[in-house]
Amino acid sequence: MQQYNTQLPKIALPEYGRNVQKLIQYCKTIPDRTKRTKYAYTIVDIMADIYPEVGQVENGKRILWDHLALISNFELDIDYPYPILPKEELQSAPSPLKKAQTDIQYRMYGKVIEGMVEKARTLTDPAERIRLFELCANHMKRNFHLVNKDADEDNEKIISDLIGYAGPEFKDEIMQVYLYSTAELQKNDQFDPASLVVSTKKKKKKKKK
Repeated sequence: MQQYNTQLPKIALPEYGRNVQKLIQYCKTIPDRTKRTKYAYTIVDIMADIYPEVGQVENGKRILWDHLALISNFELDIDYPYPILPKEELQSAPSPLKKAQTDIQYRMYGKVIEGMVEKARTLTDPAERIRLFELCANHMKRNFHLVNKDADEDNEKIISDLIGYAGPEFKDEIMQVYLYSTAELQKNDQFDPASLVVSTKKKKKKKKK
């Protein structure tokens, strides 16, 4: 017989979903405390995946453990890594998971690109730096065409935006990167850099007539 959500136990914190609540209920039944604690850590990792923004919130990890205790109705006997807030305080006003307010220079490229470019800027080996710039450029181009599906191949814009990220002092290196065609990048749905043989190619100078 099919069960409807209205017939199931109430979810303590709906933002994590019923499956997380079921995992916590199962965790309470594990007889060995060490194994129970280890399983709880796995659940917290899952909760962090559901709300990745929590990692950017102050005391984010602690909030997750407080929520774990709340969902378990404070019946989960484990070795918590933090002191858990009192039951009355959590039940009256659970700590909210607020989305971190961060400025993104170009939203179509995403926040991850900014970190990748910043990492490239810190590399001391020029060859490694160019290679990482090249991976950034191809990732940017793929994201650009996911948002602008009908746009023409506009490598100049990608290069210009990458220079805008990295700074003009890296212009000469960025101008050396090789950009794959949009069709090649879109075939690689997950954009796994290892599956693309990225080879830095210098632009050929036009011969003077």
